[in-house]
Amino acid sequence: MSDVDVTAIQAAAEATSTTYRSFADATRSVLDLLERHVPDSAVFMAHLDRGQFIHRIVDVRRGADYGLRSNQALPLGDAFCSHMAEGRGPRLVGELGDVDVYKKLAMRQRTGARSYLGVPLELSDGTKVGSLAAVSRRRNAFTAADEQLFVMLARVLAGELERESNARDLRRFNDMLRDQARGMGAIGRVAKALAAGDDARQSICEAACEVMDAPVAFLLEPSGRDFASTAMAGANVQPVTIQPRGDGSGGGKAFTAKEAYFVADARNHPALAAPLVEATSARSAVFEPVLRDGEVAGVLIVIWQRALEKLPEASGGMLKLVAAQAAIAIEHAGLRARVEALALTDSLTGLVTKRVFDEELPRELARARRADTPVSVAILDLDHMAAFNMMRGEGEGDRLVKETAAFWRGELREVDVLARLDGVEFALVLPGCGLAEAVEVLDRVRGATPRGQTASAGVARWDGEEPAELLMLRAQDALSAAKSSGRNVTIPAE
Repeated sequence: MSDVDVTAIQAAAEATSTTYRSFADATRSVLDLLERHVPDSAVFMAHLDRGQFIHRIVDVRRGADYGLRSNQALPLGDAFCSHMAEGRGPRLVGELGDVDVYKKLAMRQRTGARSYLGVPLELSDGTKVGSLAAVSRRRNAFTAADEQLFVMLARVLAGELERESNARDLRRFNDMLRDQARGMGAIGRVAKALAAGDDARQSICEAACEVMDAPVAFLLEPSGRDFASTAMAGANVQPVTIQPRGDGSGGGKAFTAKEAYFVADARNHPALAAPLVEATSARSAVFEPVLRDGEVAGVLIVIWQRALEKLPEASGGMLKLVAAQAAIAIEHAGLRARVEALALTDSLTGLVTKRVFDEELPRELARARRADTPVSVAILDLDHMAAFNMMRGEGEGDRLVKETAAFWRGELREVDVLARLDGVEFALVLPGCGLAEAVEVLDRVRGATPRGQTASAGVARWDGEEPAELLMLRAQDALSAAKSSGRNVTIPAE
């Protein structure tokens, strides 16, 4: 054709002004137009994939007559369009056999073409991402006017491709902002729990699920050689214990690495036990280290029930923030545990405190009632401690109390409850002991008092009915009697 006919000009103008639903819709419209305009020719739009070195036909008209089809791939170097786009060959060729760069190409052998017309799809930054082209077995099948039409329509396709890419990038950016906002909300809730002094470890797991768009998360902390779960979200299972494998298979690395350890296929990975995988339907997972002072203080395991090829980059940064909060939560939990332990045990002797003793005594009496067995209670007091502290100092007095507690504890059974009540006064519950046997035990215990010091004791057997307070009062009266009698003696209550 020597000139672009009026119909083609009108169609090209319409194509330029039309709003398309998608790039694919624009491609179909453009190829349909060119199919009518260049009869007896194959018309196609191709993607020039330089990353994979592939020329791939996206869509084609009359391709079957030329051995061409949609999604057909050729090496870039074997295709007309790659040489055209790089400027190594002309756009308009009337006889391919006369052009050195084209005449030996595999695409010429495949199509049997003599004429070729191709123009690049060029984006606004100059990148040539594809081509709009036609081939014919007729010599001089295309004209300069045809080339102008192809150029116009290639601009339409390039513009539509760029618009669609920008819209996709904008959606991706908005999704990222939304994910970050959701993640910051989750992190804010954890911060609030930490500020309130709550145990935030459950909130940590919930936040990890939220920021990673995952259904299940566990927080594991070292327990001897193992890692044991201290919180979980999205799973209703018994506490999880994992023993890291040190055989270089990856199971150990997941718990020792100081960077995120991603597992694309969790179903057969040594870091995840088969029962855990089955219980959570795990497909992919990430192990995020919880670091404190540069050392691993725990591991956050986030589990997906769908397969992931890689760790989401933006979400991975949010997970690091959650892990940093987890380090604080673990430290707070440790402090709380130590405070609770101090409240339950005496800081000097390690014995239980009066509060624990007061709670335990009624339970021992209830057990004795159910089993119809005897139980005795004693109160012991170190003799002459005021004089000892005056002569040796209170520091030595504290050391004597600590040593005494250790020696006395060593003379007792596991079931016996020894508590420090106050200062140098101790209380003792002797389950299964009648009064005479209890006196023998107390004499042995008093005899173990270190540094040549002595102790006095009063003991009472429970009568099966009296409340704990009255039983303790009778033991206290017996201790008073022991002190009045000259000390260093055990007195049974009446």
